[in-house]
Amino acid sequence: MQVKRRPLVSLGILLLVVVSAYLFYNNFIVTKPSEEGVYKGNLLLDEIIPSVDGVGSILFSSFRNKVLVIDFMAPWCEPCKFQIPILKEVESIDGVEVVSINIDPKYDMGYLNEFKAEEEIEWFFGHSPSTALKFEINAIPTILVVDRNGIIVYRDYFTTINDFERILTDLIT
Repeated sequence: MQVKRRPLVSLGILLLVVVSAYLFYNNFIVTKPSEEGVYKGNLLLDEIIPSVDGVGSILFSSFRNKVLVIDFMAPWCEPCKFQIPILKEVESIDGVEVVSINIDPKYDMGYLNEFKAEEEIEWFFGHSPSTALKFEINAIPTILVVDRNGIIVYRDYFTTINDFERILTDLIT
């Protein structure tokens, strides 16, 4: 009788190990993209961003099926100004959309519209200090890269063109 139980016990232990490994992998290793949020691995928190020209607004979810680069910035920030020429290069890549968002509440739309013209920003430029709070922006420029499914794949500060090329290569092919 003892001989017949041994295979069952071994099978039970093997099954327990497999189930435990799956649960560990599923709960601690795999990113859950269905969880909406503001950090790498999250489904991008959906926000409405008003344009600085007062003409309209955007909704982040309207960029699904495109790679989205979000630039949180302010006109007084020198690194933010250095980020603009890099974003111009990124914006010229097929399948990539860029959105810049002023986070400083001290600027009015007239000034921001002039800033947009002076810096020759041709992509969407919005104003939303409240979005900066929701996205827990603590330094600028903060750059987010969002894949075609709306998942944040990158979140960091000033980002070089080499960094963008490395990040975007897999996303746009």
